[in-house]
Amino acid sequence: MHPFVSIIGTGWLGLPLAKLLIQADCQVFGTTTREEKIALLTAEGILSNKMIFTHNESKTDIQIPHQTEILVITLPPTLGKQAPLLSYIDIIQRIIYQTTHLVHLKKLLFTSSTSVYGLAKGILTEETAIQPHTPSEETLAQAERLINQKTGNYAVYVLRLGGLAGPGREPGFFFKDKKDIPGGEISINLVHQQDVLEIMKHIILKETPEGTFNICADEHPARGIFYPQRALKVGAQEATFIWGNEPERYVSNEKIKKKTGYTFVYPDPLLFP
Repeated sequence: MHPFVSIIGTGWLGLPLAKLLIQADCQVFGTTTREEKIALLTAEGILSNKMIFTHNESKTDIQIPHQTEILVITLPPTLGKQAPLLSYIDIIQRIIYQTTHLVHLKKLLFTSSTSVYGLAKGILTEETAIQPHTPSEETLAQAERLINQKTGNYAVYVLRLGGLAGPGREPGFFFKDKKDIPGGEISINLVHQQDVLEIMKHIILKETPEGTFNICADEHPARGIFYPQRALKVGAQEATFIWGNEPERYVSNEKIKKKTGYTFVYPDPLLFP
């Protein structure tokens, strides 16, 4: 039996994940904050409902179907005008509270970010102590802690995603028209959308040990090499970088490969389509 999957947030990751799971014969429920998107989700075979996020906790409406077996939370810490950064933790808490009523829940997946490592240096593994230093990073770190304080007998997967690339997110435009950017020697930690989706599908449909996982490509070229090459490839104005002597720092993806046996479709950002 394929599981009933509820996806909180059908945006850049959530919507294609829903489509991928429907192709795998899963039943999928998804939320959106936009009324006009309901028809699009329905046309894709996705059960859906509008979710209202506001700065007023009492008006935040979160209703997760009782038959949910897999819960996926793909909400970025900045939810636009509907919910400022300060409301994000309240929203996560309300979603977690809902899990107390989900008697069939087996797995919860939460998309975090490798940005939570903040100021940490060296080769960053899941055992590295995080050092968030911006409001967004600290908010995500706090959300991770809440997610891991689970309220039921279900497995928790915190997925720390690298910088996201793919349809509509072309890294060649990230530093468009900028000159003399410091830190040309700094390693990048990018991941392609397709790899994120395939890893999430694997965790949802197959037996996978719970835990926190870094999700980024195998290779970590320097910014001063990657971005000018990428800009040239896509016809963007090439950025220039100043090279310095920052210590080695990149995110390791060895744990997710070891625990799942997954081989990245796009292991080298220099070869992203």
